[in-house]
Amino acid sequence: MSEFQHKNLEGSLFLNNFKERDQHPDYTGKLVVEGKTYQVACWKNQTKNGGDYFKLKLSDDKPREKKPYHSVGDNFKPKSKHMSEYEKAKYGEDDIPF
Repeated sequence: MSEFQHKNLEGSLFLNNFKERDQHPDYTGKLVVEGKTYQVACWKNQTKNGGDYFKLKLSDDKPREKKPYHSVGDNFKPKSKHMSEYEKAKYGEDDIPF
């Protein structure tokens, strides 16, 4: 069975069952505009006069790119006067700071 596809200028919202804080949206869903799919976040709010309204936020549907993990030691070159033989072989003797 293929994944459901919205038609152009159509979308859907669903109750957010994972809401833990007020900052999290009350509803989430998707919307298609000119063939591009957007994520929709929706919060139910009240005006100062007590009237209800919905606040919407659209964002790209592509998943967030994770930044590559770099270990602290990836760019580390020792600055000690007493380099081990391993460190001399790995980094070279030219990196001695004196």
